[in-house]
Amino acid sequence: MNQPPCPPTPQEAPCPVCGNAHAAFAFHAYGYDLNRYDLFRCPTCALVFVSPFPSAEALGAFYHTTYRQASASFYPKASSRRWRAIWRSLAFLPQVVGKDVLDIGCGGGFMVEAFTRLGGRVLGLDISQNSIDYARAHFGHCTFYCESLTEFRKRGLQFDFVFTSEVLEHLPGPAEFMQTLDAIVRPGGFVYASAPDYSHPRTPSDLTLWDAMCPPEHLLFYSADTLIRLFTDHGFTLYRNFGSKSPAHSMLFRRPA
Repeated sequence: MNQPPCPPTPQEAPCPVCGNAHAAFAFHAYGYDLNRYDLFRCPTCALVFVSPFPSAEALGAFYHTTYRQASASFYPKASSRRWRAIWRSLAFLPQVVGKDVLDIGCGGGFMVEAFTRLGGRVLGLDISQNSIDYARAHFGHCTFYCESLTEFRKRGLQFDFVFTSEVLEHLPGPAEFMQTLDAIVRPGGFVYASAPDYSHPRTPSDLTLWDAMCPPEHLLFYSADTLIRLFTDHGFTLYRNFGSKSPAHSMLFRRPA
């Protein structure tokens, strides 16, 4: 049976970072679901993004029970993730020891456990129920929430350090994420963010060949300048750029005291 024709691609779309209404169509990409997605590039802040975003219902179904095929008894590469988390956590000793810490997008809970080992008061947050099932089953001494950013924000909690790795690219726009940081990060607090970096020298010049170009899982693609602008617009300053040999951002931001 022939596939129905795709609707015409709009030539412009509004940028979800800077609000420019005239981000230009850049290219098509095909996702895991074999659907075609339209991607746009903003001439003002350089964000590359999918438009239109998948519906909240479609994204919820994708992440709720099927993401990474995890379960209470299984998480892919769990052993290597656990050891990598322990080593990775050491870079954040000043931000963690004796501090209130939140891991947004905590997955199977590996960084939550690692930060807890360092003496942090740590919570984990994720919308993937199967990932949280694994975290609760294997790290029962830690606390995990399976809920949206909006729901979590209503708890009124605040933190000295928010860790978020490989989350920003999954979001249908950064507004809810940044509103949450505005509400939960204390003055003088820190936010760590990692995400695929399309401006990295090792990223293919043809972005359709990049393995990170995988909608509907990844929806937003930041250059270094775009990511810094996003946080700066919300009152954070770049504290440290760790750099990366692979095409990924690794940045620590601070809210002024």
